[in-house]
Amino acid sequence: MTTQNIAYGTWASMTVTNLQSLAIDTTDPYSGWQSARVDNQTSVLALDYEVQILLSTAATAPADDKTVYVYVVPWIYDGSTWKPMANFSTTTRPTGTEGTASMSEPNSMKYGIALPYVITGQPLDGMFTIKGACDGIVPDGWSLAIRNNCGAALGTGCIVSYRPITVTNT
Repeated sequence: MTTQNIAYGTWASMTVTNLQSLAIDTTDPYSGWQSARVDNQTSVLALDYEVQILLSTAATAPADDKTVYVYVVPWIYDGSTWKPMANFSTTTRPTGTEGTASMSEPNSMKYGIALPYVITGQPLDGMFTIKGACDGIVPDGWSLAIRNNCGAALGTGCIVSYRPITVTNT
C-alpha cells in the first residue's frame, strides 16, 4: 500500500520587466501586461499551480475602479503549436512571451483575482490557483495578464511567481 502526499515545488519568478511601473489606464482598450507562457504539457505535468502576486504601488490616491485585475490565459498544445484559448478582445492575441498587452472588456480570459487598492501607497498582494481559475483543470499551458485600474501606477518592486503542486507516492 502506498501513501499519496501533496508535493509543493519550488517557486519560480516570472519576468516582470514590462509590469514594473505599469501606469493606470482607464480607456478601453486598456494597456496592460502579459506574462510568458508556463508549459505544463511537455515538462512539469503538475496537478495545479499556486500563483503569488506581490505588487508595489506609487504614492497616489485610489481612483477609478480601485482595483488591479489579474487574468489567466489557458493554452493548448497540439503536438507542434501552442494556441491561446482566450483573447484580449482586441486585434492582438496573447503571445506567450512577457510584454505589454492591449485588452478590452469583456474578454474571454479566465478570472484569476482582483486586488483592491483602498489606501494610498498600499501594496497589493494576493494568490490564486490555476486549477481554480480554469474551471477545475490545469491546461496544457497558461499565462497571465494584468490590467491596472486602481488609481496609482505600479512600483518597481513587483513580483509574480508560481510553484507547481504535484502528488508523490511513498
